[in-house]
Amino acid sequence: MRSVYSMLLGGTLILGSALAGATNPWEEIKSTSSQAPASIGEYTNGCLSGADRMPLRGEGFQLVRTGRDRHYGNPALTGFLTDFSAQVAGQGLGRLQIGDMSMARGGPFSYGHRSHQMGLDADIWYAQDPRSLQRPLTAWERDNIAAKPLADAKDHLLIEANWDDNVPRILRLAAEDPRVERIFVHPTIKRKLCRIAGKDNDWLRRIRPWWGHNYHFHVRLACPKGDTNCVAQQPVLNEPCGDDLDWWFSDEFYALLHGTAPQQEKPKPKPKPPMPQQCTQVLHSP
Repeated sequence: MRSVYSMLLGGTLILGSALAGATNPWEEIKSTSSQAPASIGEYTNGCLSGADRMPLRGEGFQLVRTGRDRHYGNPALTGFLTDFSAQVAGQGLGRLQIGDMSMARGGPFSYGHRSHQMGLDADIWYAQDPRSLQRPLTAWERDNIAAKPLADAKDHLLIEANWDDNVPRILRLAAEDPRVERIFVHPTIKRKLCRIAGKDNDWLRRIRPWWGHNYHFHVRLACPKGDTNCVAQQPVLNEPCGDDLDWWFSDEFYALLHGTAPQQEKPKPKPKPPMPQQCTQVLHSP
């Protein structure tokens, strides 16, 4: 397990450092392509044609961090977020704050994400700003409101004082939607959910523990039907609350977290695979 997780974590850092300071053409383009909507490639190596732009505010949701211009998605994603937010509002669970989705044509970010590249990923904050229940947030508020974490990523502990009993209900709504492939949360949040759910935990199968994700959960949709160039992930077959969750609280994990694991010779980084050929057309399309 250690080599897999450390390799993936390292891959994220390598990506960020490789793009830092370099011009990223995917971030330069601020318009969607005029092509038919499609998610192309992989979640960590792909692009998005014919994207939808998520409205700033709607029933049960408010966008945040809009200054980053990362609120585009496949119509399947914007449709899911609209439906999901309306469900949340309809059950009296508040108004979701939706953060990063994808850029106007997908593609890799210079910082912040390794995935979110083909318009099927979205970050949703656990905390909800009470002002957004009363009125639209201003541009300054959207970019400057603080995100309240539910877990301390450094100490790997749940912050019980910040826990909201609506969180399990909101996550369950998302996890039981057939359009959803995975939902990433901080491991301590997953453990809390397992304890609350008890034996009624099959919905937790799609909720996956992962690095970070202490102030937001990350929803990933499955490839939409008809998107033949979208590379699907393998379905989650793990037990809802099994050994893969236990690893995140093992001596091996804590050694990785605290940097006390035995030093090993770092493998040479593998060259980044080329983006799908169709992405060149997406990048240069009107």
